[in-house]
Amino acid sequence: MQLSKRTLCMTGMIALGMSGGNAYAQTGPLDGSELRGHTVDVVFADGTSNSVFFAPNGQAQINGAGANATGSWSVRGNQLCLQSGNMQECWNYSQRFVAGRPLSLASSCNETSRWTARSVNPPPPAPQQEVAPVQRGERG
Repeated sequence: MQLSKRTLCMTGMIALGMSGGNAYAQTGPLDGSELRGHTVDVVFADGTSNSVFFAPNGQAQINGAGANATGSWSVRGNQLCLQSGNMQECWNYSQRFVAGRPLSLASSCNETSRWTARSVNPPPPAPQQEVAPVQRGERG
């Protein structure tokens, strides 16, 4: 199903807002890896809602209010983008999603909505810093 510009604007409002400085939310790359294979519920200012499934292969399944659509998703710089047909909408993506924590984002269509991830992938482990062995002198 092709989405109109208005439908796409209403589909992509994922609330990536404030996480209150949660260290877990701030770890890991901002590449969307926490969303791969998971669904985010989106609530718009007018109260309507959609869900967006972020497939690991970059495809997106958008379901809501009588309209279902397939598209694609990507992260470009600090933007999380959804595309369906020739329509695209992006949101500021400044921190990782945390399951159950709503976030508020403004989109490239000048709309704000609340996005809540049902579940997420954990961040990758932090790189281990190599510690040089302690060298002792002649006296220990």
